[in-house]
Amino acid sequence: METLRKITAKDNPAVKLYRKLSRSRKERMREGKFVLEGFRLVTDAVKSGAHLTHIFWTTDGYSRWEAEHVQVDWKETSCALLSNELGTEFAQTEHSQGVYAICKMPEQPYLEELIHPGGNYAILHQLQDPGNAGMILRTADALGIDGVIYSACCDIYSPKVVRATMGSLFRVPLCTVTEIAPVLEVCREASIQTCAAVVGGDAQHVGRFAFHKGMAVVIGNEGNGLPSEVASACTSRITIPMHGTIESLNAAMAAGIILWEMQRGKEGK
Repeated sequence: METLRKITAKDNPAVKLYRKLSRSRKERMREGKFVLEGFRLVTDAVKSGAHLTHIFWTTDGYSRWEAEHVQVDWKETSCALLSNELGTEFAQTEHSQGVYAICKMPEQPYLEELIHPGGNYAILHQLQDPGNAGMILRTADALGIDGVIYSACCDIYSPKVVRATMGSLFRVPLCTVTEIAPVLEVCREASIQTCAAVVGGDAQHVGRFAFHKGMAVVIGNEGNGLPSEVASACTSRITIPMHGTIESLNAAMAAGIILWEMQRGKEGK
């Protein structure tokens, strides 16, 4: 590890960079970097081989880091201890663990590389809630989904989304696109059937739908669902029947149910 120095000045270049990246999507895109906060999230990044350009610790955070014997290739990583005051300013969670990092955005695969015959996918269109965007990626990780595509969604590298993924951001193949039409076209070319998650209508009951290998679930916006033209462009339409006067579920909850059913079908159950 390079010499561990202590940072106390608010105008330190690394501190200013961390602040900019934590607050601005424009800066994240310009720099090609994003921030991490928390012992679990930073160590997951390390274990997944993510490129960390900076790691910052408070005294307590560094003590835990050493106690856990976390090993890092330090050749391209700048390391520093933060003063208590700066540690408080870095924290965006109520109970900070005193471990922070700046990470390079991984190179995303092309759609044609990610989507292949026999794979199962989640396609998220116009999701805007960071919690939903992150939780669905975490669910995809837990269920062994082959990839997640974010179409015209919120910034997946925002601190809230990154925290919600709880490390799955480093494990699940994903790509972000601005338009959904090319995604559906690549699915057709790869013989991937697309299933639009909608509310009611002529959609098929999710528990009775014949899921199998080579499918993609398409989930829409939290408030408006999928645009009618997108739902119509999909191979099938599926729905989760609601009891009583409830119209629909939270996007992340609905995605979890449908992705679980899809994976069951893939395994022939």
